[in-house]
Amino acid sequence: MKKILYFFKNKKPIVSMYDKDLFFLTIPKYIKYLRLIILYLILALFVISFMLDNAIFTFLLWIIGMILIVKQFKWFKNLKNLYSDKYFLHYDLLEFIMDNKLFNEDSNGIITSSRFSYSITNDEIVILALMTGYYFDVKIQNLDVELQGLLDLPMDEKIIRHNAVEYHFRINKPQRLNVTSQETAYNNSNEINIGYGVTYNPAKSPHILISGGTGSGKSMFMSFLLIEFLKQKSTTYLCDPKNSDLGSLSNYFGDKYVATTPNNIARVIRLAVDEMKSRYDYMNENFIYGSNFETHGFKPVWILFDEIGAFQAYGTDKKSKEIINETMDRIKQIILLCRQAGCFILIAGQQINSNVLNTELRDNFSLRISLGFNSSEGLRMMFGSATPDVTIPIEVKGAGLLYLHGSGKEQAS
Repeated sequence: MKKILYFFKNKKPIVSMYDKDLFFLTIPKYIKYLRLIILYLILALFVISFMLDNAIFTFLLWIIGMILIVKQFKWFKNLKNLYSDKYFLHYDLLEFIMDNKLFNEDSNGIITSSRFSYSITNDEIVILALMTGYYFDVKIQNLDVELQGLLDLPMDEKIIRHNAVEYHFRINKPQRLNVTSQETAYNNSNEINIGYGVTYNPAKSPHILISGGTGSGKSMFMSFLLIEFLKQKSTTYLCDPKNSDLGSLSNYFGDKYVATTPNNIARVIRLAVDEMKSRYDYMNENFIYGSNFETHGFKPVWILFDEIGAFQAYGTDKKSKEIINETMDRIKQIILLCRQAGCFILIAGQQINSNVLNTELRDNFSLRISLGFNSSEGLRMMFGSATPDVTIPIEVKGAGLLYLHGSGKEQAS
């Protein structure tokens, strides 16, 4: 009885083979028996009614019998649904333990079992496979496919902790962001809603890295971010060595803010570094402990750099190589030093490999997005240790994987 009381008080019930004889796991059996008893009682009422000579009493028995027939179906249907809604996962996990042989019973009848816990909200189901110190611990770290089959839901995230493995399954997907040309209001904060319940703030998570092949929606997403930066009154520079989508915006922004040649790109990057140094000088002269660019009233400075690999490919002679190397050194300064001053960079490309950005620099991009299909190797280059164990097929244009440092999620999703 203590175990039963513990289960009903505990918000995250424990499921294991030790529970197999508990009363609540046999409730459906008792529901069936109770239903049979009531049916026999109704039958008895009808038999008694035929044996009585009193017409009024017989009529009352018939009325009671008919009410019981109608009500009992409704009562037990509601009771069974209520029970199923509350305990269906408990049953399923118990059968899951048995079917996957996640327990052991020795010759003396002593059971050693893996243990699971779970929580259910309107948006997701979280299965926790608890570490027990037994050999089951190895098995429970690799139940991705089996649990997806059990719940008939794609796995959203897996987190391996020191005492448990968390398997997250999303029930209701957040709404996709719908952007219209009517959204022109200024944004007084540095936060940007990028859809699916994700809010991005460069002051907390600096720099953006985007990969995506032709037709993946990369240019459209960058255009959306550019509009959001402008709504925040950010100073925005565009670097496009291929002179394609971003480069064509020189018709609106002018050559001061849009660069397509190596020399102009080098000039733009130099301007951003000079702005960073100027801000740091001001902040040191007006020192406030723990302050950043927001404290001193500065707006963000953004560099959107599309196809940085194409820029590096311009280094065909000594002079051009010097320009490219100096520019890449300044880009490194922006990535490593500019957060507090509010100077940020967005780098996009079809493949972000070590020839484009080494691992040290990639790790400093707090928001990383891979749009469209990407190979397992490409995902590892983008996300590193945050690469998801199980990836969901990308079937919609503009869809992909996202990792935001500090969001609480350890893997891209």
